[in-house]
Amino acid sequence: MKLVKANIYGFGKWVDQKFNFEQDYQVIFGFNEAGKTTLLNFIQSILFGFASARGDNKYLQYKPKNSGSYGGELVFKADDSSLWTIRRIEGKGDGDVTLFHDDQQVPIKLLSEIIGNFSKDDFENTHVFDDKSILSIYSLDENKLETEVMSIGAVGSKEWLETAEHLNHDAEDIYKQRGQKQPLVVNLKKYDDLVDEKSEIENQELAYQRVKEELDQTQVEFDDNEKYLKKVSETENNLRNLDKKWSRYEQLQQNKNPNGVENRISDDDWEKVLKANQELSTLKETSTPNKIADLDNVEKNILNNYRQNQTRLDYIRNQKFELQNLQFHRDDMNSKLLKVDTQVDQLFKNHPELSEKMLPLTSDEIDQLASQQSKNNIPLIICGIAVVLAFLLNPLRWLFVIVAVASGGWYWYQERLNRTKNDLSNYLFLQEKGYSSLSKEAILGIQGTVIALDNFHQTQNSLIDGIKSIEVDMNKWRNILIELNVLEESYKDDNYNEQIEKYFARLDQIKAKADLAEQNQVETQKLADERSQRLQRLNQEIFAVLQKYQVVNMDDFMRMHTRQIENQRLTTQIEQDKDFLGTDLSELQKYSSHEKLAEELTDAINKKTSLAEKNNELSRKMGSLKEQMQQIFDNTHYQRVTTELAQVQSDIIDNYDEWLSKKLASNWIKEMLNTATENRYPKMLEKATQYFSLLTNGHYIQITFNKRDLSVTSSSKVLFDVHELSKATTIQLYLSLRLAFVTEISDLIKLPILIDDAFVDFDISRTENVFKLIQEISKTNQVIYVTANKPQNIPADHILELGEKEIAKTYN
Repeated sequence: MKLVKANIYGFGKWVDQKFNFEQDYQVIFGFNEAGKTTLLNFIQSILFGFASARGDNKYLQYKPKNSGSYGGELVFKADDSSLWTIRRIEGKGDGDVTLFHDDQQVPIKLLSEIIGNFSKDDFENTHVFDDKSILSIYSLDENKLETEVMSIGAVGSKEWLETAEHLNHDAEDIYKQRGQKQPLVVNLKKYDDLVDEKSEIENQELAYQRVKEELDQTQVEFDDNEKYLKKVSETENNLRNLDKKWSRYEQLQQNKNPNGVENRISDDDWEKVLKANQELSTLKETSTPNKIADLDNVEKNILNNYRQNQTRLDYIRNQKFELQNLQFHRDDMNSKLLKVDTQVDQLFKNHPELSEKMLPLTSDEIDQLASQQSKNNIPLIICGIAVVLAFLLNPLRWLFVIVAVASGGWYWYQERLNRTKNDLSNYLFLQEKGYSSLSKEAILGIQGTVIALDNFHQTQNSLIDGIKSIEVDMNKWRNILIELNVLEESYKDDNYNEQIEKYFARLDQIKAKADLAEQNQVETQKLADERSQRLQRLNQEIFAVLQKYQVVNMDDFMRMHTRQIENQRLTTQIEQDKDFLGTDLSELQKYSSHEKLAEELTDAINKKTSLAEKNNELSRKMGSLKEQMQQIFDNTHYQRVTTELAQVQSDIIDNYDEWLSKKLASNWIKEMLNTATENRYPKMLEKATQYFSLLTNGHYIQITFNKRDLSVTSSSKVLFDVHELSKATTIQLYLSLRLAFVTEISDLIKLPILIDDAFVDFDISRTENVFKLIQEISKTNQVIYVTANKPQNIPADHILELGEKEIAKTYN
């Protein structure tokens, strides 16, 4: 793959800019802040994704300040001249990626066609050269420098070598041959001291030793007895197991394997005979259909009645819903009448003074009853005033007395007239309409209720008339149904519709029965003939099978099959018994009877009991001896030393395990990397030697790799180790190896080599040699070199100057 174009939508200072990279090596020249490094970062970001916004990485995002677009696309030309376009714009994570192959969008997984299995870190460690990575070589010590050089040739080996060094350093922190403070060294010394201290304590008392020897001897005896007890227990368990299985063993002995004398009935023949015999029995039990029975006299009369009155009966069948509607309306009216009766009863309950005879008063009658002279108190007031003035004014006393008498007479006359009007007996219409027992106020107050009662009575009368009318129509229907023999005269219910349904249902059955009776009898005879032929075929099939197995009849055949099933069951039972007994069968066969087995089991139980008792006795003896040892001297000190010794032993094992695991891991990593580099280095070293010779003007002519060591040979045949070289020469060796590695893997991944002013500290001669090497490498790998120093002796078409005029010219 060769990068031929870069189209930047927006990235850092670059907005809507295009670059062409048709040359095998492209030198991009520009002063500081011209956007050289930004362009290289754009290429990496489109290939492997934008930097995240977390931590210091946010400064590597290069989001444009003066554009809303972020991202762009790279165009690569494949060996077959087809074009691959990677487009990456702002989106979740490392951006939204779209991949095109000759303007046809393809799945993102095909991005591996361009970048292979490389990650961004892999690409930066192999294909990217900048002054930071080059200058960092100067700050490395001898070991780190050697590690850095040796890491070239296997992606990720640098990290593995660092890990190996860390593991080796950690191991030496645990144990060092001449160390003093390491944990394992300290614990080993402490262990020796504790062993000496323990020996001194144990040698203090001879009595202690004698008791200890006796204790050790008892312990040995206890252990031997324990082993024997375990063996006897196993024997007991085995015998118990045999005892449990003895019943199945006896069952196996009693069941003898049946001899296969008889012919075995196959499943197909058994199924065939069984089905044929079942069908034969069914056919024999099922008689030939007889002639359909004729109609009885009742059925004939019903059929004749229908034929004589077919028109009227069909009309009834079609109009039965009219009768159903009449019944529905009658039932509905009865329901409404019941509801009105309930309301009338409730009305009388709420108004006890109400009477069935009461009729509503007319408006004139209500006006007569309500009109009465209002009570006038003026005469009475005048009389009172006149009496008071008569007492106060003596000259006019008699005048006021006369006025008082006149006023009193006037008031008496009015009261008499009102009593005459309040007499209800004077209103004849009240008695006629049933109000004789009520007061005037009660009569006026109950008028609303009386009107409601009158309305209910009218509704009742209307419903009763409707019900009577429907009953008349229902009686007409009854007479018609009785006349046509649909309904019997003894039928007292009025559910005529149900009787009509029953009548016509029976009529339909009679008609169907009559139709069947009239069908041709040929079908019946045909069925009889087919049945006879089938019986004959079934008998022949059964006879053929019976003859095959040399039996006379079905009973013998069934008995033969039953014996076969029993034999199969017995064989299966024997196999199950053998499976259940398993390897114990041979052990059970050693015993002539169950009594022999029981005797041996009893002996084993007794022996186990005896050994267990002996074990208990030995255990008590050891306890006693240990107590004697404690009584001989205070062994608190001894126990403390023993405990510390056990702890130190545990610590030594833990320290040793940790030291050994780290040491082995470190050595394993180094051996694996040695193996990997031995397989990869031959071709790479050949190219690296060529590049190194070119960079050093032929001063060094050979690079040699021997296991862990890398060395170079000068033109004067002098061999130098890596850390013996000058820093500048080491950097040239480092560049040669890295570039050789990139060209060596170009058959797997061919991405452009990006160099960002990595050789700024080189003198003129070394810089010229670098450009010669770049021209050599560009024959197989594309190189993009950015620099702030305009190179000499480079063709103009390989140089791109970053400036407004030059850029505009290049883009157009």
